[in-house]
Amino acid sequence: MDRTSAMIGITLLLLSLAAGWVYGENAEQNAPEEKGYFVALKEAEDKAEQIDTVRTAVMEESAQTDTGGWTKPVPLTFSVDYTLATDYIFRGINFSEYRRKWGQAKNEGREKLNHQLTTGAEMDLGKFGRVGGSVWFEWFAGQHYLTPEDGHKNLQEVDYTVYYGYNVEPIGVDAEVGFIWYMFPRISSGDGNSTQELYLNLSFDESTWLRALGLNVKKSILNPYLFQAWDMDLARGGYYGEFGLAPEIALADVGCANTPILKDITFTPSWAMAWDHNWLNRFTLDPAAFAGNEGRGYASNSSHLMNVRFGGNVSFDLKSALNIPEKYCGAMYVNGFMYYSQRVAEHFLNDEFWGGLSVGYEW
Repeated sequence: MDRTSAMIGITLLLLSLAAGWVYGENAEQNAPEEKGYFVALKEAEDKAEQIDTVRTAVMEESAQTDTGGWTKPVPLTFSVDYTLATDYIFRGINFSEYRRKWGQAKNEGREKLNHQLTTGAEMDLGKFGRVGGSVWFEWFAGQHYLTPEDGHKNLQEVDYTVYYGYNVEPIGVDAEVGFIWYMFPRISSGDGNSTQELYLNLSFDESTWLRALGLNVKKSILNPYLFQAWDMDLARGGYYGEFGLAPEIALADVGCANTPILKDITFTPSWAMAWDHNWLNRFTLDPAAFAGNEGRGYASNSSHLMNVRFGGNVSFDLKSALNIPEKYCGAMYVNGFMYYSQRVAEHFLNDEFWGGLSVGYEW
């Protein structure tokens, strides 16, 4: 190798080393800083919080849009409901049936109407649940046949209710406990003019359980419930229970969303079964049910499957149909209903068929 070739080789080597050093410096300066686990976790949490903030803002904006930008000034809901019914059937017992002439087997004949009014108020306690109360009136056009000694006064019953409710969303259970005071104004003698009751009502959202099994169910389909009441006076020591289903079928969800009138209608078929212990035998209106049966347990310590009730309710949403703003109306509706109660405890109950119409308003 001559001197010229050696010099060229040395020059190329030096240039290669210089180029490698410059590239390394630039790469080190431009390389992203390595992040530790906790730094990355914190950044992920911050990003999730930002997403939640944006989602909350969108939901609040949507809520304001739905209510016309109006927010309810107080967490109170007031309601009133008027019902006109062919009969007053309470837990399978007909409290509005009579004989035209006492002692004869000739029944009421053409129905005398029952007028029922409910007024109520409820306060939303936020994460602590809700508390409320209501007053219910029953005015029967044929009451003077049931209590002829009381003239023509027709107010048959007044019920006062207070309750507390809490929705346990993670398990799909809404629990409500309450107290009812039943008043019977037309009964003036003895202690039969009132009774009191404690109750527990559990409403279930079965969609919560179905989603836990991996099924894509957005809301309750069957709306099952379980009701249990314990009497504290006239049937002291007795209780009444009921289990039922009441699925709501909004026609707007089954292809009628753009059809006038039909889009505001909801159909609710229902089914319920009732049972009792020492309640029915003390509230039956027919003393003949006891005749000759005292030794068979009908009039004393007894339990029964009482009745099975089938029914249907058709509701028309007036608020939606008339496009009434939220600040003037929380709900307004007209309901038509029809029910059939099939007796199981045949020594106390009859098969009953009744119907009616109700209108209601809520703010």
